[in-house]
Amino acid sequence: MKILVFGATGGTGRHVVEQALERGHEVTAFVRDPAKLGVEHERLKVAQGDVMDYESVERAVEGQDAVVCVLGASAWKTGTARSEGTRNIIGAMEKAGVRRLVVQSTIGMGDSAEMLPFQYKYVLVPLILRSAFADTARQEEYVRQSGLDWTLVRPGALTKGERTGAYKHGTGVTTIIKGKLSRADAADFLLKQLQDDAYVREAPYVSY
Repeated sequence: MKILVFGATGGTGRHVVEQALERGHEVTAFVRDPAKLGVEHERLKVAQGDVMDYESVERAVEGQDAVVCVLGASAWKTGTARSEGTRNIIGAMEKAGVRRLVVQSTIGMGDSAEMLPFQYKYVLVPLILRSAFADTARQEEYVRQSGLDWTLVRPGALTKGERTGAYKHGTGVTTIIKGKLSRADAADFLLKQLQDDAYVREAPYVSY
């Protein structure tokens, strides 16, 4: 499968690129600065561009089978890179006829807000993460409004750690999770969605 990864130099994105190559996929990493990728492979291509520049996104999407979007932004910064960048991706995919889109969101969106621990729900989100959560909410809305075969993946708080495969996932609201997930396991779950239609047009949580 030919997979295009947006956010490839981020904490989760690099794991997505490496694990996709391990699984035998042909990977295109969309990056602003190729020097930050730090991965080389015969099945890896690098597309240099800015996700806020539609034309560079459109060029990268052409000829792909699927797109994994793991765009991120600092919790301390305001902006719309996640939402507007994803809107550019969706537009380019619809134009090129590429249908499968897997997007990393976060626990705390939609009905999963009920799964946030007290300190996140009443302290961190309203005081520190407000802008990031608002941008992610807009991102989810753009994805839901699209005609693509999308999956919104809502991981717990992302951490460093090994890939274990020992995580829980599902839809709806539950309290039987720890609310954390390694970036390596987040990448594992994101990639599994490309060959599984169980969560097409769904927004599963994934956490330990």
